[in-house]
Amino acid sequence: MSSRHSPNLDLYLLSQEVEDSPAVNAAEMRGGGLVVDTANQAFYIFESGGPHKQITEIPESADRVLITVQNGFLEFRDEDILLYELGDVHEYGELLRRVLIGETVYRELKIEETSRILSEAGYVHGYTPESIAELLTGWAISSENDSVLDIATGSGSLLKQAVTRLDTEKGSNRLTGVEIYPFIAKLAKIRVRDIDNAEIINKDFFDWRTPEQSELVKERPDEHSRRKYDVVVGNPPIASFLPPKQRQTISKWVQGTRPSLAAAFVAKAVSHLKDGGRGAFVLPKMALKDGLLNQLTESCSIHRIVELPLGLFADSHSVELVILTLVKEERDPQAKKTGIARFNQMELPDNARGLFQQPLDAILENRYNHYDAELVKTSHADLEGRNILRMLSNPSIYDILTSEGFTKLGELSGVEIGSGVSTGNNDIFYFDSSEKEESGIDERFFRPVIKNPPDDIRSISEDVINLYLLDLTRYIETLEAKGMDLTEQRVLEELENDGYTELVEYVESSPLHHQGNGFSFIPNYLGKFQNPNLIIPKFFDEPVCYTVEVDDAVFDSTVIGVQVDGEQRRDALARLLNTPLYREFFQTYAKSMDLNWYRIHITQLREIPIIEQALNEDTFDRLEPFFPPEDDNDLVKLNHILIESYETEREKQALRRYLASRDNFAWSWFLTLPEFDEFQELLESDRKQAQEFVIDRFDQELLDQARQTFRNVEFFEERRELLDDLLMEFEEGHYRGFLAGIVLQFEGVLADLVEEAGGDIVEEDGKTEFKMPGKHRSQKRKNLDNLISQFFDGVFSEYLHETVRQRRNRIAHGDVIEDSRTLSIHFFVSFYALCNACLNEYVRIAQQQDSGAAAT
Repeated sequence: MSSRHSPNLDLYLLSQEVEDSPAVNAAEMRGGGLVVDTANQAFYIFESGGPHKQITEIPESADRVLITVQNGFLEFRDEDILLYELGDVHEYGELLRRVLIGETVYRELKIEETSRILSEAGYVHGYTPESIAELLTGWAISSENDSVLDIATGSGSLLKQAVTRLDTEKGSNRLTGVEIYPFIAKLAKIRVRDIDNAEIINKDFFDWRTPEQSELVKERPDEHSRRKYDVVVGNPPIASFLPPKQRQTISKWVQGTRPSLAAAFVAKAVSHLKDGGRGAFVLPKMALKDGLLNQLTESCSIHRIVELPLGLFADSHSVELVILTLVKEERDPQAKKTGIARFNQMELPDNARGLFQQPLDAILENRYNHYDAELVKTSHADLEGRNILRMLSNPSIYDILTSEGFTKLGELSGVEIGSGVSTGNNDIFYFDSSEKEESGIDERFFRPVIKNPPDDIRSISEDVINLYLLDLTRYIETLEAKGMDLTEQRVLEELENDGYTELVEYVESSPLHHQGNGFSFIPNYLGKFQNPNLIIPKFFDEPVCYTVEVDDAVFDSTVIGVQVDGEQRRDALARLLNTPLYREFFQTYAKSMDLNWYRIHITQLREIPIIEQALNEDTFDRLEPFFPPEDDNDLVKLNHILIESYETEREKQALRRYLASRDNFAWSWFLTLPEFDEFQELLESDRKQAQEFVIDRFDQELLDQARQTFRNVEFFEERRELLDDLLMEFEEGHYRGFLAGIVLQFEGVLADLVEEAGGDIVEEDGKTEFKMPGKHRSQKRKNLDNLISQFFDGVFSEYLHETVRQRRNRIAHGDVIEDSRTLSIHFFVSFYALCNACLNEYVRIAQQQDSGAAAT
């Protein structure tokens, strides 16, 4: 994500400003930009539409192209890069007029400064960091004579890095970069202009050297081989929103309901590799989930798949990225030669390339992990889409995933898993206790609904039910059993005859619509089954399995229902799923929505591995004294009992390996794990030192990252200037002003998110609560404290409660604000965490809306 946008210019207004100039013959909007004709030249002016919405074609009539940037216009002229700066000219219209008549001065730019300016203005999706470029090319290039292809070259940084490992003096190397955007391609050409045999092709990669083109020109096999490359590298674009035409194009290369653009780049890239050639790519982790790896293994050996630390790329701080390396060769699908890894630190270690270059067995056999990474060895047969995502989230789960000794939850005998009620209109069919009482409708037509159970219980009884479903299904079934030919009017007449006047009046006054079942006054779907004896919320920060002690209950679609045969087996399964071990399983199998918030679907729940031996009565009784665990000793004993419940050593070892990799302390997004460990020790011994420890870890870079986010992300547009001003207050040491302003922004950002999503903002008893919309979303209201608790748990949550929550409430209610840098840092950290979570949810909602639009 870039740190600034280009100015929000209205090119139409700009055209009106300059068309009255004597030097201008005509000015008109054309091809997404502004064309200005003078007596001698035609100028084309355009601005950023975001990294993935750039101009791909420049009008042929254009003699000169001006690119709007933060401080003026940028122009590529021959092999020079010129910047016309605003300077003492404060209006773009006046600056353009001077450029048109040749009365303005310019400054020549170097490549790196140009790349930075274009990135800041939002034209490119950021640099490939040098450390990543060195890692990709360092592994992929095995000979100084290799030919190299960069599939999405951008400004050419990968090709430039490749040159450092090649002998270009001989002139035998071919270096090719393919870039779709014309002016970015010009930048890449200038970057590599001094390199012999380097070529930048301004073309859509999916239109370049397609199989159909090779067939048309009838290439000889030897000629076709010569056109391939020893090395293919790339950092393809991350795009969530693809127009239908582009989706159709990439569907030729990858399958899936929503094919990934990055996956399609990689799939096509291997078609340009020679036999024995190497490929190295950066791509989003989610690109692996829809069969890309199975497709690649038909012709390639997957060498490594390594999840990168978040935040390495300035434009993708919320996207999980991986490096995929491969060799064009056939391999036995059962041979374990693929390394799956994730780095434990927040930054890439200096020796990261060794994780790719060293033999896999040598790394695993070394008792010291020099790369501070979790690593497992897998086969191609193990690289199924969902499994690879789980292994990347937690490599140590590999032995459990591949063991036959663990039964999946969905395959347990006597266990049924299903979805819940979908009414079609909750406002009509759902009643809370007071609404039910006031309605006057007979009790027989209401059924208890399980939804948003409290966090502090583990069993749902009548006492905690405060939601009821209006359900006429059984009444209608009774009428049908009498042989009646039913219509809606006939049902209402029977209700009236039976004395249910209040129900008839409610139905007739409600804006009901005909459902698929034929009656508008019964819910769309009552669920796969009713009366579950276990339920599990789909959305959670910490997963909970609840037993159900309510008769005739239905469950909402925001929870998953489970039916288990036998009370003892039900209780044993509930206890097992509530152990700390299964909390880790749930988080590994579920989809991470933001910092500490997860969503699990029925399919994912079905696949959770179950220690079936732990469901017997003996193991259940042995777990009793230590459940729920009150300290580390209880935790160790619980885990020991679960391990020992297995008779086979392989499964015991799989559990030991998994448990050994878990960290039993809260994790904070801005401290590394070792730092947090040290912070915990300080917190227990000296709170003042612990506070100083956190303050020492704060730096200007974090403020810069926040500014980049606020300035460039559409979600923050409405409060962008205010947030920028608050950051400036902080940087200038005006902490009292910063605190006075930031306390109001917590609820403001949440309100923006709810408004964008079409949810509700509820004001009750002087408190603001937020409810997100949608049948695939938990309807539990969240206040500010709840939201902050999602980002920090354990001791850090307690620490923030003292340093942020309590002070925020007092400040918001008029308390005196001290001029404190320490307090300001804690407020900033909490607020920026909240912003990240809101941004992730905003992107998720936008993706969902895009998916819905495509479906229709």
